[in-house]
Amino acid sequence: MLKIEDFSLTLKGSDNRALPVLEHISIELANGSCLGVAGESGSGKSVLAMSIAGLIPHRSIIKKTGGIHFNGENLAEFSESQLNKIRGKQIGFVFQEPMTAMNPLMTLFDQVSEVIYAHHKGIGKAEVNAQVRNALVAAGFSDPEKFCDSYPHQLSGGMRQRAMIAIGLALKPDLVIADEPTTAIDAALQVQLLRELRQNLSDGRRSMIFISHDLGVLRAISDQLAILYAGNLVEIGTASELLHKPFHPYTRDLIGALPRLVPEKILPHPIAGNLPMPDRKPVGCVYSDRCNRCRPECLENRPKLRQAGINRLVSCYFPVNQEQADG
Repeated sequence: MLKIEDFSLTLKGSDNRALPVLEHISIELANGSCLGVAGESGSGKSVLAMSIAGLIPHRSIIKKTGGIHFNGENLAEFSESQLNKIRGKQIGFVFQEPMTAMNPLMTLFDQVSEVIYAHHKGIGKAEVNAQVRNALVAAGFSDPEKFCDSYPHQLSGGMRQRAMIAIGLALKPDLVIADEPTTAIDAALQVQLLRELRQNLSDGRRSMIFISHDLGVLRAISDQLAILYAGNLVEIGTASELLHKPFHPYTRDLIGALPRLVPEKILPHPIAGNLPMPDRKPVGCVYSDRCNRCRPECLENRPKLRQAGINRLVSCYFPVNQEQADG
């Protein structure tokens, strides 16, 4: 369904600096599957998601190379009018920040129905009402009629997040891009929504990209997991296997930094240092200045993604756990 080929994106900074926010990203997403995307804030997860849907303002783009092929067509070459025909209908987007993504002057009903009216000219009011209700129920509203006339500021944070999910799923698009969709939702509702989102893929024709900081959520919902760091894809593989036995040092450190609710012998360790600015990345491996396995080779050249074990690609000269995988 989706094939991202060697995609790079350079954006214009506030002082007109060139910021290479994504570098040589290549990912494939099959029908009926979910790709999880993880990484620190600033790793490029949301920019990648917005690039797929063509939501990066043209005036902000300095350079864009590579392709984003969706159902055989290169979205990177689409005009705004062409993108408008598929946004919402074929590609649904669940934004990370409901308060900035929702229109404060529109009711909940109007915001969900807007995408339906945009793609179905002349549709009857009764049909719209039914579709809006179904979308809200699927997003976790047990009594949607009670909130249809509410404005965003009258909804709780969790309700606003559920509203975003309803908008993204309203037309049952082929591809759903969910950017941190469960952040403001309690644990019980998270389980329900994850079940609903997985159910959306059950017919084998729809797919999803799920972005989250929560590796536990990604393990539960994702088939494949991609790890981004400083705009680079450093590891990708089957979610359960990757989280159980990470190969890239950053993936290992990301898992090691997770807080635990149950005391364990191994305590969580924050990753030392900070994510580099897009225009100040190390010359060699992007993680070399924070990696405790760094060697001279890592400082000279950027490692490319290569096969590491079965169904795993890793961008590292000296992967952890590689010996066991080869054995």
